[in-house]
Amino acid sequence: MSSEPEPVIDRPESLTNVVYDAIRRLIITQSLAPGARVSENMLAQRLQVSKTPVREAVLRLAHAGLVIADGKRGARVPELSAERLAAAYEFREGVEAQTAKLAAAKAGQKARETMRGAAAACMAAARSGDMQGFQEHDRAFHLAVADAANNSYLRGCVEDAYDLVWTLRLRDSPASGDVVYTAGEHEMILGAIIDGREDAARGLMSTHIRNVQAFVLGAMAGSGT
Repeated sequence: MSSEPEPVIDRPESLTNVVYDAIRRLIITQSLAPGARVSENMLAQRLQVSKTPVREAVLRLAHAGLVIADGKRGARVPELSAERLAAAYEFREGVEAQTAKLAAAKAGQKARETMRGAAAACMAAARSGDMQGFQEHDRAFHLAVADAANNSYLRGCVEDAYDLVWTLRLRDSPASGDVVYTAGEHEMILGAIIDGREDAARGLMSTHIRNVQAFVLGAMAGSGT
């Protein structure tokens, strides 16, 4: 199966979002190799789009830490690095622990139902061995918690942190771990949020992300990366 993304012309989604996801896939598959320089012209030609959505997507990628400006009217892909991945998890822990606390204080009924649905779907995918579904619903759960916190600044940070961690994780340390256990931690976090236990929600989210970090970094070390 080819790792090259399909052309993104004439798709119904926002073109910038589609280009952003396409470039992330190129990074994950190492079609854009670690350390490689990227430019708007190169990416526009490769993805068969104009430079405008590429420019906007690259700005998003740079803001999330998925490309690094090199000072030469271009950017480069981050190198493989356990230290970089650890720092990404630390960033994610900081913002998501706070969103969990705020969600416990602010979440209304609709937000609770959205979180509950995402957590249940994530567990179902984990139990069935559907790794793609697990990752999609995992993302949905964490973003639902961020939405429930009702803070647009934190919501953007959570999305950036999530995309950064998963992109680097899938590229640098692709082992899957015990996803049923991970999904079970979502249910504990959700319970604390629904009960309005702010400190417990914050602590459980922090522990959840640290547990995943420990597994991912351990798998990366074991692979000799």
